[in-house]
Amino acid sequence: MKVSIITTIYKAEKDLPRLLDSMMALKSPELEFFLIDNGSPDRCGEICAEYAKKDSRFFLRTLKANIGYIRARMLGIQECDADYVAFCDSDDYLEPGGYDHAIQTIKEQNCDLYITSHNVHWENGMQMIYPPYEKGLYQGDGIKRTIMPQAYGFINGRDRLHGFMWKQIYRRGIIINAGITLIEELKPWEDQVFNIDVIQHSNRIYIDDQVIYNYFANSGSITSKMIKDFDCEDYWSKTRRLFIEKSQRATDVIERRASANAGIYNVYTLVVTLCKSSLLTTSSVASMLKSLFKKDDIFKQMVEYSADEDLAKQLRLVKYSLRYGLYHFLAIFTRYKLKKANKFN
Repeated sequence: MKVSIITTIYKAEKDLPRLLDSMMALKSPELEFFLIDNGSPDRCGEICAEYAKKDSRFFLRTLKANIGYIRARMLGIQECDADYVAFCDSDDYLEPGGYDHAIQTIKEQNCDLYITSHNVHWENGMQMIYPPYEKGLYQGDGIKRTIMPQAYGFINGRDRLHGFMWKQIYRRGIIINAGITLIEELKPWEDQVFNIDVIQHSNRIYIDDQVIYNYFANSGSITSKMIKDFDCEDYWSKTRRLFIEKSQRATDVIERRASANAGIYNVYTLVVTLCKSSLLTTSSVASMLKSLFKKDDIFKQMVEYSADEDLAKQLRLVKYSLRYGLYHFLAIFTRYKLKKANKFN
């Protein structure tokens, strides 16, 4: 069995040695470290080449121009010849022994998809994140009734399965044979739909609690940049497209409900981001929201399909305000919460 960890690299020479050292520390000879120098203008390519001389498990693919991390990941999937693929960001690192354990477990369980825990490193500390499922092997109805709903969103008091492709290991043949791809227009949420597609084609999914990955939540991430350079129309367009893509794949009311719950959460994130700006008056925030959502059938479906019993008290109030067009009240309420939490700019 061969597992290829695909890593797209661009302007990462500062953090790259930490990642490559963590890869070299893993013992399994069945690992391949598929490094894609995505047209990086710094020394990333040279650093990767140095490590490839030290360890034959490193494979370097050099691109003359940057094609974006999404297209680079798909290139890696197509070009590697592994049985399983995993993914990594160049500013993170792998947990000691994590993949060694994962490979042994995948062999024992013969699973199509392996989902496990990861560490998140914040500025003020570290947090271990477990999958929102009980540990064990899931098949048939277990995948349909337990795994799939939370891939669409949070439901029945349980958190959603976040996209983050680096906490999964995928059977490559499923991706290739089913023609599963990453939808670039959904960035940074392309991984959510990708996971749904893989889950739909998987017969055996194993949930584990072994940490394999260390993620650094930094201000330079794709998501952070999107919030910093916030364009509410673009954000809503992507939220809308994500809901549409999920709806096209949903096969029952549970999946549609979970997707709508996630949609309400994303809409509230949009509201919060607008309300954080001291450059916008409360009235202007309300006008922007009204302009975005007025006569939008997709927005109406989100509100209609979402379920109060799945939403926290605050989100139920948000949903009520959205349903009845109480945008000014919603802006006032959100700014009050932000000021109370000392997060108003």
